[in-house]
Amino acid sequence: MCTTLHSRRASAQLHRSQWWLVKRLSAASSLMVLAVLPSGAEGLSSIELPHDPSHAERPVEWCAYHIARKELIAALSDCNYAVAQNPKSAAALSNRGSVWLIAGESKRSIRDFDAALKITPADASLHYNRGIALSNLGLSHEAIADFGEAIRLRPNFAIAHHNRGYEYERLLRRDEALADYKRALQLDASLKPPADAIRRMEKLSQ
Repeated sequence: MCTTLHSRRASAQLHRSQWWLVKRLSAASSLMVLAVLPSGAEGLSSIELPHDPSHAERPVEWCAYHIARKELIAALSDCNYAVAQNPKSAAALSNRGSVWLIAGESKRSIRDFDAALKITPADASLHYNRGIALSNLGLSHEAIADFGEAIRLRPNFAIAHHNRGYEYERLLRRDEALADYKRALQLDASLKPPADAIRRMEKLSQ
């Protein structure tokens, strides 16, 4: 799984008291993608206002709302507005990074995640999301470092274990990959990708 937004039901996580996670699987690989939106974003579904930055009193939440609806242009506009209002808002930077990540602009997403991590370096979801972006660029060693930091900060982060295992497997470090896949499944038995990976690797070893 990967991570991807900063708002609350779409893909990353910032202030733990304010955010929640939504998970989806990447169709392109067995990497797991995660994205995050801010708390209360679900309540925006009842707001029937057109997208308009001049009306965005809560641009971070609006960004998350649009991300959840896959309205990336509107989401980017709101995130840009939020960052302009407060360049040191880790939530705004994280959500904009998630927009770029979803849009396939990994280098741009990394710039925003880097900036957000300077503000909140102990945010496991930010490390996780940056790890996904680094993986997309083929930077497995750097991705492993970020997934590892996400796990250090949140030991029960099952999808981070899976994604680190995926990167180990890409580097042909099969023992480490298998250990991470098994740990991910121990932490969350409902995850299909690590279960599939374990079966595949065990079949190859026979």
